[in-house]
Amino acid sequence: MAGIGVVIRNPNGIVIGALSDRIFLPATVDVVEALACRKAISFALNLGIEDVILEGDSMTIIQALNSDSSCASSYGHIIDDIRACALLFSSISFSHVKRQGNKVADSLAKLAKLSRCPCFWSDGLPRDVHSLVSADRVFC
Repeated sequence: MAGIGVVIRNPNGIVIGALSDRIFLPATVDVVEALACRKAISFALNLGIEDVILEGDSMTIIQALNSDSSCASSYGHIIDDIRACALLFSSISFSHVKRQGNKVADSLAKLAKLSRCPCFWSDGLPRDVHSLVSADRVFC
């Protein structure tokens, strides 16, 4: 199993939503990262957010999302799905952050491996992850 963690913040940096989910381990880390991005986009849509900055720590996935050409890799269909969903937002951008800038989402992904079902928070974060918020600037 692999874990996915997503954090959604408002423009002031306050957490307005978070999720932690488990998926069957795909063949590559890039597929996990692409699936995490798709989960983040879906979660933002469900929360009714219109302007999105999606930050991720996989340079490969962020470059694929920012590219104008089609993605012929094993995760190309996921990239296409993310791009299609991106059209539903008023504005969206995809930005790369270093792994240390992604501590909260990483902690939520690790937490997911211990849970049997998806967990959602709309009023903050779980206690064991909450202490990392001040050090993290990740949108999702």
